[in-house]
Amino acid sequence: MEESGVIFGYSIALSPAMTGTDSLFGLLSTDGSRDEVEMVDEIGSSNHVLAAAAYSNGVYAFVAEYNGPQELQELGAFLRTLASVEQAELHTFIRDWGSEMKMTKTHLRVLEPLLADPKLPIVEIAQITGLTARRVRRLIRELEEGGALRFSALLELGAATSLPYIVRILWDEKAATYSTISDWLLKDYPLKHWETYVSASEPVIFSLLVANDITDLTDTVRSIRQNEHVTSVKVLIGIYHKFFSSYRREKFKQMVRDR
Repeated sequence: MEESGVIFGYSIALSPAMTGTDSLFGLLSTDGSRDEVEMVDEIGSSNHVLAAAAYSNGVYAFVAEYNGPQELQELGAFLRTLASVEQAELHTFIRDWGSEMKMTKTHLRVLEPLLADPKLPIVEIAQITGLTARRVRRLIRELEEGGALRFSALLELGAATSLPYIVRILWDEKAATYSTISDWLLKDYPLKHWETYVSASEPVIFSLLVANDITDLTDTVRSIRQNEHVTSVKVLIGIYHKFFSSYRREKFKQMVRDR
C-alpha cells in the first residue's frame, strides 16, 4: 500500500488515557457554497481537529479530541458557526482508551527520534540514543504493552485507484450490540475497511471504506444493507481530506522536550 500511495506516512502519539482526552466524530452539512480545500482548512484551524474531509453533497466529516465539557462546547460552537454550515451532527465515539503509565527519561529518550520518523529501525534508534538495540527494543515493548502509545498509518485515501467513502449505518439495538456490527464489518470487508466510529449516544456507526470504483462501492453498500441487524445505510463519497496535528501528539512533543 505504500507503493500504491494509499499509505503516505506514519504517526506516533500518546494513548487517550495518557492525556485524558475524549474523541468526537462529526458531520457538517453545508449549503455547498464553499471551496472544499478552504473549508477543510478552516475546520482544521481548530486545535481540537486532527482530520477533516470533504464529501459529496456539501458534507464535511471530521475527527476531533477534547478535554472535558467546556472544550466540547467550545468546539461545537466553533463548528456550528462556520460560514455555510446548516447543520452539525456531533458524536462522541467509543474507542480503545489505552492505559496510563509513567514514562522514564530513558523512555522519552528512545521516543524522541520516533517522533521524527515512526518507521525508524531499532538499530538506528540505538545509534542515535547511544543505547543498545536490545534495550531500545525492550523499552518500546514496555510502552506498547503498557498501552501508552498509538502507532498509526496516515492514509492518502483516493490515491491510485481507491475511492474513499463513508457508510452511515443504523442498526436494531434490540437485536444486536454495536460490536456485532463493527466486528462483522472488520471480518467481511478486511481489505476495504479503514476506520469505524461507533457513536456513544445513538445506534449509529460511521465506517470509512475504500472501493475500486462506483460498481465496487455499490456492491459493498448493498451487501451491508442486507445484514439482518442493519436498518439503514447512507453513503458519502470522499472528495478531499487532510490531517492536522493532534492534541495528543503535541502533548507528546512537549513531554519529550521537557524531559
